[in-house]
Amino acid sequence: FSPTAQARPDSARMCSKMARPVVLGSCLLALLGRSGQAACPADLDPYSADPNPFGWPVTPAEFSYDQPECWAAKYERCGGERQSPMDLDFHLSGPGCAPRVAGTAGDLAARASYKILAGRPAMSVSKYMRGISMMTGSSIGSLKLQDANGMPVEYEAVDAVLTAGGFHKVDSFIADAELLIFHQPKGSTDAFASRVVISVPFRKSESGAGSELFEQMGLSGGAMPESGVWRAPQSVDLQAATEAALEGQSYAYSGSMPMPPCIENVRYFVLTTEQPVSAGQLSSLQGVLSKYAGGTRKRPLVSRALAGGGCRAVDQDSVQVPAVDTSCASPSNRSSACWAATCGVSPLDLAPARADKSKSAEDATEFIDYRPTSNIKVSPSMFSLDAAGDFGVLLVNGRLFEANKVS
Repeated sequence: FSPTAQARPDSARMCSKMARPVVLGSCLLALLGRSGQAACPADLDPYSADPNPFGWPVTPAEFSYDQPECWAAKYERCGGERQSPMDLDFHLSGPGCAPRVAGTAGDLAARASYKILAGRPAMSVSKYMRGISMMTGSSIGSLKLQDANGMPVEYEAVDAVLTAGGFHKVDSFIADAELLIFHQPKGSTDAFASRVVISVPFRKSESGAGSELFEQMGLSGGAMPESGVWRAPQSVDLQAATEAALEGQSYAYSGSMPMPPCIENVRYFVLTTEQPVSAGQLSSLQGVLSKYAGGTRKRPLVSRALAGGGCRAVDQDSVQVPAVDTSCASPSNRSSACWAATCGVSPLDLAPARADKSKSAEDATEFIDYRPTSNIKVSPSMFSLDAAGDFGVLLVNGRLFEANKVS
């Protein structure tokens, strides 16, 4: 509700009253836009129809890959300290900068088991991921790892996405293409639970050798698909596509979704054994994504270097998934981990047995007047889906309040 007679301050006056750094950043961006400088995009569709490989029931779309510097204004987690993709730079010096040896090269191979997507599986371009998704709606494999206490934990593979260009940089190498296999804890529906991503790099072959995976997906350098969704010309063998890379060295680190909402609950296992792909196949992939995904540009790499010195941890040949860090980095952080610092008043346990029953009951229709309306605008906020419109009025202490939002 909002008071019916209260004037709304203009954006400049609103900004002058706000103290939180993230809010100020958003206000400054808005004011800069009015002064002629590049402003963050506005009036974007809040959601995408693309399925979400991270387990979210909806896929956010209110961001632009052309302006990743604007992401944190809308999705505050994008300004966090454990973001992805990361530059796995091992030339840095300082505490924690050398990778921790946690196992032996190839330890992941016996723990991963991926399926053959039989028949002619659907290939679907994801604008959200800027890649080609092989999501089937069911499990496409499994990965058996260890939790923070060394106990076995199983993850199921829910999607595999092929992208042009690499998300990650390992020392000085950036892949020409990268296959990301997304996993969630088996049987879990919690979108905030730890996610696991296996990253398989592809490199343009000097000899012209091609990739069987690209061939199976219909990326053979031939005709462009007629739409962003097509049937693969044959079965897609994910196990064969990943086997050689899983036998090699890997680097693991804890990061985030590499696009909004940037939740920091992802454990990446970046494989280093490069798989060959031909120039024609790469050209096919790039052409499809340029036409149907809006391009191939990704979020810029995040440095391993920490602001206070040292580096973010990287484990070599690990099979472990640490617990998701749920600490509250800042009271302004719009995360459930931070609610205790800022939400000491509501919600409230009303405890009806202890309520004051001395006052007489009132007829609610005397002070509540709701009405149907069809002129509404639906949009997301940080934790709810909101419908804005004119839903009626509420009378409190002789003053009318408009019912202008339903969440």
